[in-house]
Amino acid sequence: MRYKFLTAAAAATLIAAPAMAQKSKDTLRIGVSQPVSIVDVILNPQPQTTLISSAVFDSLLHYDAVARKFRGLLAESWKRIDDKTLEFNLKEGIKFHDGSDFDADDVVYTINYVIDPKVNFRFKGTRYGWIVGAEKLGKYKVRIIGKGVYAPALTSMSSQTPILPSDYHGSLKDKRLFGRAPVATGSFRVTSVDSARGVTLEKYSGYNHGGGYKPGAQLSKILITPDPDAQTQVAKMLTGQQDMMYEVQNDQAEALAKNPDLKVSVSPTVQFSYLYPDAADRSKVGFFKDKRVRLAMFHAIDREAMKKALLPKQVWDEPLPISMCHKWLIGCDFDVKAPEYDPAKAKRLLAEAGYKDGFDVQLTVWGAAKPAAEAVSGYLRKIGIRASVDAVTFGVYNRKRSQSKVQTFVSFWDNGGALPDVNSTAGFFFLPGTRNYNHDKILTDLVAEGRKIYDVGERSKIYRKMFNRAVNEAYFFPLLSIPAIVVHNKDLVIQGGHKSPKGFLLNRINWKK
Repeated sequence: MRYKFLTAAAAATLIAAPAMAQKSKDTLRIGVSQPVSIVDVILNPQPQTTLISSAVFDSLLHYDAVARKFRGLLAESWKRIDDKTLEFNLKEGIKFHDGSDFDADDVVYTINYVIDPKVNFRFKGTRYGWIVGAEKLGKYKVRIIGKGVYAPALTSMSSQTPILPSDYHGSLKDKRLFGRAPVATGSFRVTSVDSARGVTLEKYSGYNHGGGYKPGAQLSKILITPDPDAQTQVAKMLTGQQDMMYEVQNDQAEALAKNPDLKVSVSPTVQFSYLYPDAADRSKVGFFKDKRVRLAMFHAIDREAMKKALLPKQVWDEPLPISMCHKWLIGCDFDVKAPEYDPAKAKRLLAEAGYKDGFDVQLTVWGAAKPAAEAVSGYLRKIGIRASVDAVTFGVYNRKRSQSKVQTFVSFWDNGGALPDVNSTAGFFFLPGTRNYNHDKILTDLVAEGRKIYDVGERSKIYRKMFNRAVNEAYFFPLLSIPAIVVHNKDLVIQGGHKSPKGFLLNRINWKK
């Protein structure tokens, strides 16, 4: 379970490393695990791009994570005209980074661009398939028309639809060029994009429309450098060449915390790891069609022990997840609990299912979920299930999933980057597609039913049935709530007020005065 990454030489420098932070220059240097070729979350919806995009672009609305309500961002106000139509009054006086004025033309252009059948990109149908089009009612007034009732519409307008400058973006024949020199209305502007060297952000002084719910930039500059090797980032942190590192393993954080110039910030998130056997038998291994086998796997796992072994002490008092969603999310509800640790019952269930001598199974995992998969493998072996860990890259993981070659998943989920509506989870796991390894039509129908109800209370009742069924049928087993672990210079302030699974937002960071 332990991630060994420090050489003797690195450990020796742990205490003595010099502090060379960029506090005096009001600059933050941060590493990311993958290169960023374009800052365009529509055409390039990877996690690093999403992190940057949230500070550079604005949407019509913003979701206030503390108050748990939608706020106007580029929109001053909004109302539902009928089941299909949203009307927005836009704020006046807002300018894009290039000095051009923001108005209704930009909103109408953006909506009609993302639904244009000639424009293809990942998640197009998932994010914008509910929209028919947009209409301009005045210079600062628009309507967005849907195909019917779509409960998560406001979430789409707050978290998934960055507004583009119609003149600049519209003039580009190759739309990918936009992401290399993007123009938006957010608190940071992009001054350079290089897939090898990284992305540079600078404070946009014209930002004044966040209303306190989406604060402006508090740093003058941010340098974002691609560095997929965690050990390289560790070395940079130790020698003062980097100010902040995120998605840190607990072992790494404990070691780095010994450096007096560094600090570790740990915060709970909506993210969790999970075990997901192939109940639909897409992989043709046969074992997991029997609910007793799935339950046996779940009863074999000591999650409390896993928590103490894998997670920081700061979150040991946090309750274990008991369903496949976090109740902070709009529409998430459940009232049944995940199976308790009971290895004797696990062995009994296996024997009843005809597998007294166990069987061989492969746990497919990628990235940060590997330690959890290794722990799960150990527990399964204790009841006779000979589990091996199939650790792969994200690309291979996706390919094996789509080719029905995964016997059991061990992975993690954050509701699409902590989107405020649980619709993201419901669609990801329960709708037909390559990600669905349960093939339960009842769950699929409940997703569709919930999306057609605007009243959150009534919708939650539908989704309670859905998430309860997922647990009762032993399709999924939530393992651990995953906290965000960020290591940073001791003089850097990581502010709250959000639910980002990364543990921070770029516009909520500042140097101590």
